[in-house]
Amino acid sequence: FQKIRAPFSASGINSVLDTLKLMVPQMGTPARYLIGFRNGVFDTTTGQFSAHQKTHWLRTVNSVDYTPPKAGENLSDHAPHFWRWLTRAAGQQHEKQVRILAALYMVLANRYDWQLFLEVTGPGGSGKSVMASIASLLAGKDNTTSATIDTLESSRERASVVGFSLIILPDQERWSGDGAGIKAITGGDAVAIDPKYRDAYSTHIPAVILAVNNNPMQFSDRSGGVSRRRVILPFPEVIPANERDPLLLAKITGELAVIVRHLMQRFIAPNDARALLEAQQNSDEALEIKRGADPLVDFCGYLLAVNTPNGLYMGNANIIPANPRKYLYHAYLSFMEARGHQRPMSLTAFGRAVPQTLSEYEIALLKRKTNQGMQTNLILSEDCEADWLPKCEIP
Repeated sequence: FQKIRAPFSASGINSVLDTLKLMVPQMGTPARYLIGFRNGVFDTTTGQFSAHQKTHWLRTVNSVDYTPPKAGENLSDHAPHFWRWLTRAAGQQHEKQVRILAALYMVLANRYDWQLFLEVTGPGGSGKSVMASIASLLAGKDNTTSATIDTLESSRERASVVGFSLIILPDQERWSGDGAGIKAITGGDAVAIDPKYRDAYSTHIPAVILAVNNNPMQFSDRSGGVSRRRVILPFPEVIPANERDPLLLAKITGELAVIVRHLMQRFIAPNDARALLEAQQNSDEALEIKRGADPLVDFCGYLLAVNTPNGLYMGNANIIPANPRKYLYHAYLSFMEARGHQRPMSLTAFGRAVPQTLSEYEIALLKRKTNQGMQTNLILSEDCEADWLPKCEIP
């Protein structure tokens, strides 16, 4: 208006804008399977690179060019900054490295249908935030959103994560709950959405969930629904301050093309990645994290199984005096008291929870009725004596 010296007013400009809104085509949803580079897009379903198109509807792209592969391309030589982060995060363990790569492939390929969710846990400065940032690069920033575990548990707040392929729960504070929302989303169930000023509805949320925290989440669910879906990736090593590179993420971003190609080639058979993640679920380090977060899992780590139900009796709270070397429930109460846990489970809740918790150790609970009560196939390990069983001090 000023350039052509035409008269204008606020209402007149608003009318023009309203008219343009009616004339301009409505913007579509960004393609979930494309990673945007400055010079084009990489299709994660075909592994092909192509030019930008308006129909992709990408709102952001990574600020680096996609580079063609080099002869003999590998991570250590052609993505050295990513490789340095990976080896430190994995504690120099090859097995852990490939499992972290499998987790990144799950994000890249948007394999929400594996019905798993990722939890990266460890002290501050161990590389967890870098993992989340790399995942965001692989999913595409348009397809990534941040939330909290409480967001996933609330039908009102869940509206904010609909339409995204990667949901990051960054810097998750210490949390405990049954995890019904995260269990339903990762299980492929339709969940209730109750957005403001709109009618409530239910829908599936086809997204990979990545939680990042200093303290592992504590789930009260004892059905096994959360445990079957949870993949814990501990990052235990704190990188010394003098070894941290503030530009590390920018350098890794420049290696994105190499990383994407490596993941696509490494997991040509996607189920290889899934098998690695399932192996991580049952790893010793993941079990150690669960033991630290859940007293019942920790207690069950002191139990051994025999072939027949000739071990500890289940017992109850009315048997006096307590005999933790004979009764399983008494042993549990003794363990809770020795460790300073204030709220032991009731006998009924304990009896329901133990079979599923024992499955973390690949132990099947066997029981039989006797004149002295229900007898199990469980016995106490020798570690109980040193760690928490009551002792009679010899004067």
